[in-house]
Amino acid sequence: MGTRKRLAAALAQQAMVRIDLCPRHSERVDGFVVGIGKKWGLVAATMDGGYFDGYQAFRLKDVDRVRRDKSFEGRFARTRPEWPPSPPPFGLDSTVGVVRSLAAWSPLIGIEKANERSAIWIGSLHKAGRKWVWLHEVAPDGSWAAEPLGYRTLRITNVQVGTHYLTALAEVAGDKPSSSPSESRNDKQ
Repeated sequence: MGTRKRLAAALAQQAMVRIDLCPRHSERVDGFVVGIGKKWGLVAATMDGGYFDGYQAFRLKDVDRVRRDKSFEGRFARTRPEWPPSPPPFGLDSTVGVVRSLAAWSPLIGIEKANERSAIWIGSLHKAGRKWVWLHEVAPDGSWAAEPLGYRTLRITNVQVGTHYLTALAEVAGDKPSSSPSESRNDKQ
């Protein structure tokens, strides 16, 4: 059974899955599949113990393996008030659609880029175009960057919203400052 079929089966059966992504150093995605688009999939993510932890979008082309979770966590998740996960409609057919729709749902988003180990860039969406996404970033100490930074859409591999970490960081950071994107402050990779 192919990747898309495994994801579709997990969606239809509301089964908790563990999704291994390429490259090998990518983080595993655990949770319940809640959407499959042309290029992206969406999971109601879970953390240790089966607690819900926001939503995570991933590129379908990066999926290496989809496995059913055999632990108690899926059963526990079904006892939570968030069950069943019912996200608002998200655009999963393009990177820009994913970023825009997830950013509209949450004050902060986290993006991961290809070939970056265990790194996530967190901020509020400032602007999204076909080739670039601009985030007004928040540092781990809750301070806002002076101006937005640009990231190439082709390098974005994962987008997260509503996690416990992002929710706490948004609370500490407060309202974002206003500014416009600077072409000199972008991701040159």
